[in-house]
Amino acid sequence: MSTIDWNKVKFRASSWGNLMTDPQTKADREAGKLSKTCQAELVKIYNQEKYGRKKDITTKQIDKGILAEEDSITLLCRVDKKIYLKNQQRLENDFFTGHPDIFTGESILKAETVDDIKTSWDLDTFMPKLFADPETAYVNQLNVYFDLTGATGGFIAYCLVSAPESILFSEHEWLLRNGNFLSAESEDFKEAWAEKERLMVFDDIPIHERVIKQYVERDDELIQRMKDKVPRLRQFLIDMDEKHSNLNK
Repeated sequence: MSTIDWNKVKFRASSWGNLMTDPQTKADREAGKLSKTCQAELVKIYNQEKYGRKKDITTKQIDKGILAEEDSITLLCRVDKKIYLKNQQRLENDFFTGHPDIFTGESILKAETVDDIKTSWDLDTFMPKLFADPETAYVNQLNVYFDLTGATGGFIAYCLVSAPESILFSEHEWLLRNGNFLSAESEDFKEAWAEKERLMVFDDIPIHERVIKQYVERDDELIQRMKDKVPRLRQFLIDMDEKHSNLNK
């Protein structure tokens, strides 16, 4: 039997988009069952907590978000003409754990606002945010941050910054390998690369057109619903561990 005390497991802010989904059928909802999406997220949490295994999903879009985060914060500071402080702490309480991006206020534990940076891959993924509502998963995530810090609200900041040099180099090499080009010096390759590079570099666009902010207000009712669900999530992990530990005995 596992030595993990599942009744003390805390749930990451980024997991709550999946953990708060409802079952598809009315019967399952009325029976108080957890949705398949929620269960799948709990399986990942179980594997990480018990075995230290976490699958890291890597895409070029995710890579850009990591590599260009500082550029996005700098862009946001320039557009808003104010300083946002980058948080260096992972926070936790009895229910949640999370690592907010940026904040305003005296400190992260006395934050006035907590904000989340999203670095867009290109114009086609950036512009639709202009008329979109905040995604439910991000609303849940930010409200976990609000509970961890005491903040009264914050925003999701979609930032359009140029791809870092490492990504430009990778895309350049991919195009050269996969296109029907004689060499990097051929005119047709240079034209193709110029067209592709233009889709990843945005310094010609005014900075005030490269930030879209979606405000999220603290929702204490939502926070309480998440906290109220924690015992059910922990019980699922307890039942899963008991069933798994007794396999083939």
